[in-house]
Amino acid sequence: MGSRPGVPALALVLSGSLGLSVVQVTAALEVALGVGLGLASFAAVRRSGAASAALAGLLAGTFGVHLAAGYLSNLAMAAAFVAAIALLGRTNRAAVVAALMLAGSGLAHPQFFLVGVVILGGAAVVTWRTERSEAYRIAGAALGGGAVLGAGLLAVQVGPAPPDVDTSRDAFLRRAGLLTELRSAYLDRFVHRWTRYVQWLSVPLAIAGFASPEGTAGRVLRSWFVVTVAGVALALVTGWLPADRFITFGFAIPILAAFGVMRVWRWLQRRRALAVAVTAAMVVAMLAGSWIAWSRQEPFFSEEEVTALRVANDTIATLPERTPLVFWVNEPDSTVSFLATRAGNVIRAGVPIDRIRDVVVVVPPGGPEDPPERRALVQLTSRDIEAAQDETGQQAKVFVLEPFDAIDTPEGAVVIASTVMFPADPLEPLTPLGITLVSVATLIVLGLAGYGWARIGIDDVATAAAVAPAVGVGLVILAAVTLDVFAVAVGEAPGAIAALALGGGGGYVARYVLERRARTRPAPQVEEQPAE
Repeated sequence: MGSRPGVPALALVLSGSLGLSVVQVTAALEVALGVGLGLASFAAVRRSGAASAALAGLLAGTFGVHLAAGYLSNLAMAAAFVAAIALLGRTNRAAVVAALMLAGSGLAHPQFFLVGVVILGGAAVVTWRTERSEAYRIAGAALGGGAVLGAGLLAVQVGPAPPDVDTSRDAFLRRAGLLTELRSAYLDRFVHRWTRYVQWLSVPLAIAGFASPEGTAGRVLRSWFVVTVAGVALALVTGWLPADRFITFGFAIPILAAFGVMRVWRWLQRRRALAVAVTAAMVVAMLAGSWIAWSRQEPFFSEEEVTALRVANDTIATLPERTPLVFWVNEPDSTVSFLATRAGNVIRAGVPIDRIRDVVVVVPPGGPEDPPERRALVQLTSRDIEAAQDETGQQAKVFVLEPFDAIDTPEGAVVIASTVMFPADPLEPLTPLGITLVSVATLIVLGLAGYGWARIGIDDVATAAAVAPAVGVGLVILAAVTLDVFAVAVGEAPGAIAALALGGGGGYVARYVLERRARTRPAPQVEEQPAE
């Protein structure tokens, strides 16, 4: 898997243990990770007030829709990171579990793990002035998590390298060297999406609640807020990376905004009707941003595309191994880069696993007036065909799937329509009820896997139960990656159960051992003083 094995490992374990298809487990993770993040946010700030914590969990959990719609690795990383925040600042044992959470979060998304380290570093610096032991604990958890992450990333380098393909328009623009177009795309995305995030309301409220959360969690959240603002500013000025990614990862903003809402409530509480109306309007406005983003989201796969791929697979099965599979992609849009990269993702997901590396997406020239982006795409994809044929020594087979190209057809291509219906396969769509059921099952499994570890660091049962699903995310990822090193197939039932037993069961065993040791350790003797 290369540099982000976390979510694939987690999905394989859930698929093997619950008998879920690829579509089912993906849908379940989109929901369960968002809910788990919201619960972990509640646990992180519960010491600062139950009402504020409950509202923080609601706002942070619903804000997760911006990552659930296509950024699962980032969402899993955020859930495990917030779980680590909930554990930090308690005991040394809790800090050890927090370090494991940080390692699991890094295996989900190493790049944002670096952002997390900057956030924790800022909190440690602030804490150093007043509580040096706590600063050591934060720094130790970050260093320990980084060490475990490094070992995990080294472990997944064993075996064949992952396919070197463009999985997004950004990746294509970067490979083509079109940095001006890439920066323009980053800015355009930020300008057109800012209304979804409702930052015009949540940021002022976050500033109002900036100082409210107590303890280590409060210091980490304040550092997170500062890093988010600085990251957005840096991205907009330099164009090195998309600014909206810092926003979608900035869960400190909705959490702190919850405290801002409660502060407004206290200002107006003498006029209760006004307080209810104002604070309710604020909460509804912030929830509306998440609702609008969620309701506008459309599937990245269509049934027509999947049907055409099933037909293509019948032909692919008759071809010799390593035959380059060229898929012709075109549309009236002058750039066509988004369709080309999306088509590559869809096609590689729909062909047999052992043919993924053989897939090559090709875009034909549109005409003499083609913009630089399309010309670069045409040149790069043409080189991809030549490289594939040179590597395998075989002539490529060209396919035209109507959902991806209804404009032109190259000579000798296999043309496949999407009107023939075939029996259901693992990419069968899910009903809303089906999504609900698999999401609940996934949340329960992750909660059971994380509860034992959560209780090691958190005495309160309710808080431990709230953070348990997010803790389960980090531990199951670590267990799955570890077993994979020893060639255990975690996507099959025995391997998946072994991963849950190692990741989840290990917490219960560790807690039992620690509690037994505490019971058997003799209490310190206190000498009685003679009465005067």
